[in-house]
This record gives sequence, structure tokens and C-alpha cells, in this order.
Amino acid sequence: MSPTSAVAATSLALRPTLVHGDGARVEAEYASDHWDARRLGVPARRGRTAARFDTITQPWLSDPVKRWSRFRLATGCAFPTISAGALAMARFSAFLAEAHPEVADETDVTRPVLEHYLSWLVERSYSSSTRALSLSMMRVFFDACHRHGWLPGLSANAVIHVEELPFHHDQLARFIPEFVMNQLESEVNLARIANPTTRNLVTVLIETGLRVGDACHLAFNPMIDDSVGWPCLRFDNTKVSAEQLIPLSAKAANAIRTQQELDRQQWPDGTPWLFPGMVDNLDGSKPYSQSTFTRQLVAWQQRINLRDEAGEPVRATAHQFRHTLGTRLINSGVPQHVVQKLLGHASPNMTAHYARIH
Repeated sequence: MSPTSAVAATSLALRPTLVHGDGARVEAEYASDHWDARRLGVPARRGRTAARFDTITQPWLSDPVKRWSRFRLATGCAFPTISAGALAMARFSAFLAEAHPEVADETDVTRPVLEHYLSWLVERSYSSSTRALSLSMMRVFFDACHRHGWLPGLSANAVIHVEELPFHHDQLARFIPEFVMNQLESEVNLARIANPTTRNLVTVLIETGLRVGDACHLAFNPMIDDSVGWPCLRFDNTKVSAEQLIPLSAKAANAIRTQQELDRQQWPDGTPWLFPGMVDNLDGSKPYSQSTFTRQLVAWQQRINLRDEAGEPVRATAHQFRHTLGTRLINSGVPQHVVQKLLGHASPNMTAHYARIH
């Protein structure tokens, strides 16, 4: 396959497809308690193709959750979001089984039961982000059930209020201090990343603020020049299920061109990915593994002995590069709505955290 054909195939693979002539099998998949995105014809990245509903042990709850999940797929939700929603409702199911076995159907889900769930999540020492995800998913699910009648006996006051979501309170973005970023951006330290593909990926993440999954799945030629000849990055933002275009710094554009030349040397017949996997990937068909990158990022930081201003060892995650770029942009005077567009935030709420720091 030529590089041009490979890029086209990659672009198509990231979009929903129809499974023709096999409707019965697809319906059987939706009816099962284990969904596989590939069998449903739904785009999903490697390692994120499964959604489980068998851990929702109440039949009166599991069927509406599956109906809600299918509805969300039809309205453009990414498959990992569907999987996360199923997991969140399974957590609520476990709470009911443990703390309220008397709940026989939705009519027994009262406001006091939900208030008990709020404290139960805290008592189980779930992190703030896990509690936020669990409660926000429940909030959306109950709202959909009230609207569509999927749980007809659900009380009108069976709701999770927005002020009860942990992230509603003024959390700060987890940016990396400049003292630490100076070490991570040092050319000397970057040169200590043995794998040049990993090195180029780190540079692209720092310069663009991309989510790791989106960066690992960049097409081989993701750049396009705008009307004045400035290089821009075109990619699929899976968080909002939309194609996005952002301007590139000269450093990021150079890293992409360097990586393309490496790819041509390694895979003369072409590869669909800008960052192909480096292990067991003779034909270049596999993208760079996000989990592999995470391990290599940790190993590199240990190698350069990354420290904070107090001299203590510190670790930075790839997602913190994103928070750091957002904070830097706000501090440089870039308008908040522009930062929201550049980082592909679905709402201004996350971008507002950066402005709050400023």
C-alpha cells in the first residue's frame, strides 16, 4: 500500500462504518453483556474496544444502561466513553447490592439513596477524578432516563446535582512548574531518549498539548499549510469526535518532518502512522502503544534524574504537558476562547482552570 493510500485508509478507519448484511449479528452483539466495538462497526483504538455490562447485576438497571449506551453511540460518543459509562453504572450497581439490597427497581432509588452513594464513594477512598466520573455519568444517565422514559418509575428528585460533582469545586490544572519543564525541554536531556520516535513524540506532545492517544494515532502526513504557508496539524480529536486543525510551532513541525524521514527509512513501502509501533511491527501497520510510551516516559525521567526546585525527585505525566501548554498560553495573553479551540475543549470549563491560575 502506498503512503497516500495508507493515510486514506487510516482516516477512514477512525470514522464510524456500517456493517452491511449482518444486522442480526450486530443486534445480537448489542443484546449481549460484552460489547466489542469491532463487531459493532464502531471505531475504537486498540486496547479500548470492549464495554462490559455483566457487572450491573440488577436487570431493571442493566437494560436501560445498554439502551442509553447505544443511544450515545448513535449521537457520536466515542466508544471509550461508552465503556466508562458502563463501568460507572457498574459501580453504582455494586453500591446498591452492598448497601441497599432492598432496592427492587427504579422506584426505590430515592434522593436519600443517592446521598448515601455520595458518601459511599468517599468512604471507599475513590479518587476525586473517579468520583467525578462516576457521578457525572450517573447524572447524564438519569437525565436521559427522565427524558426518554427508560426508567418510567424513577422519581423526579432522583438526580445528581451539578454542585455535588467533585470537579465542580475550583480544582486547579496540573501544570508542570517551569523549573521542571526546563529540564524536560533541555536538548541535552531530550538527547538521552534513546528511541528517536519517542523523542519526537515527546516534542510534539509538549509543543501541541495533544492527548497521548490522539498523538499516537496521527496519520503519517498530518500537516497542512494554511493560506499564508504556516504549517498546521490536522488530526482526529477523539474526545469530541471531530477533526481538528491547529497551528504548529517550528519545533513541532521539525519534529514531525524528522519523524517522517525516520518512517521512510524504516518502512520504505509506507506506514499509515506518523508514530508507528517499534516492536513486532514489520509492516508498520500498528500505531505507537500509549502504554509503551508511558513506561518510556517514566524511564527517561529517572535517567535524567528529574527534580523539583527543592531537589526532590518528581514525575511528570504526558497529560500534564497539555495542562502546561494551556497555562503558558493564558499567561502569554492568548484569549481564553482561543485556548479552548487550540486544546479542543468541548466546553470552556477546563480552559477556565488555566485562566484561574493566571
